[in-house]
Amino acid sequence: MRKQILIVEENKEELRKLRKLLSREGYNIMTAMDKDTAIEICQNLDISFILSSTSILDLKKPLK
Repeated sequence: MRKQILIVEENKEELRKLRKLLSREGYNIMTAMDKDTAIEICQNLDISFILSSTSILDLKKPLK
């Protein structure tokens, strides 16, 4: 079974580049552009790794 990676990135171009690179390496890629979407994906799918900038997933900030 291929590992699933969740990429959380606000910048669409960076998100696209990371998705392309990791897909070529054989990973299943899920993407989110914000914390709320990332949490929803994690609750519904078996994610192996999360790749994110720390500012997006600042867990001290309350959910919307």
